[in-house]
Amino acid sequence: MTDLPDWARHAKLAVKSRLIDLRAGFVKRFMSYDGAQLQAALRRVGVRDGDDLMLHSAFARHHGYAGTVEQLADVFIETLGSRGNLLMVSLPYRSSTLQYLQRLRQFDVSRTPSMMGLVSEHFRRRPDVLRSLHPTHPVLVHGPDAAWYTAGHENTLYACGPDTPFARLAERDGLAVFLNVPFGTFTFFHHLEHLVHRDLPFPLYTDEVFEVPVIDQRGERGIVRTHAFTPEAIRRRRFPVLERALRARGAISAARVGNTRIEAIRVRDAIACTHDLRARRELFYDLDARMP
Repeated sequence: MTDLPDWARHAKLAVKSRLIDLRAGFVKRFMSYDGAQLQAALRRVGVRDGDDLMLHSAFARHHGYAGTVEQLADVFIETLGSRGNLLMVSLPYRSSTLQYLQRLRQFDVSRTPSMMGLVSEHFRRRPDVLRSLHPTHPVLVHGPDAAWYTAGHENTLYACGPDTPFARLAERDGLAVFLNVPFGTFTFFHHLEHLVHRDLPFPLYTDEVFEVPVIDQRGERGIVRTHAFTPEAIRRRRFPVLERALRARGAISAARVGNTRIEAIRVRDAIACTHDLRARRELFYDLDARMP
């Protein structure tokens, strides 16, 4: 197929831009919502005062929220109350963990940006948010227990395993919330993988331990040692198996507000479902796949 001439390409882009503007204008007029309406929707999916909540999100004009990115985070903080903690993942890459580690030269906990979307990156920049010192799966936390959540993450060989913010979220009976993103963005899935990794007929983690230069919040340099997920584990993952099982159990709640869809799940429910799948030998992998 030949390339379009410049005038046709520019015309196509102009039409696309106009359609985006029209869609955003329609949503703003007929499907917009404010913080109070968002808070009511969060209550409908089971968010309680004092909860610990890990948020996965996307932010765009056509979703309908009438405030700013910063105000969106404030709504969640207000909904959780003074005893609650708001968490977000802040992975600094979009590739696989292994590919990222193979080219990484340094991770700066205060400067390395989050690649997990606008909300996560703005949240990272808040002065009242702490970030765990792990180069592959750093977690951002706002709340009275932020120091507890982030402490020692740099000492774990498995970024989502024991003694990590993910394990601590389970200890607190916390929940994951999905705002304008699919359930497949469930980063806690990696903690579930760790729970069953010894039952797998292939390695979940690389034998190699990567030594990553890091800079902590005080500007001090150090080394964090960590494993990565193997290419075979990535290839064999079948996340829809877990999602179907969770939906069949009624573990995922949902609500709509404006043009936004919200889903939520208690992470302990995901853990219980994983144990049941393991007992039935129906884990969320292709266990019969062969290496090419």
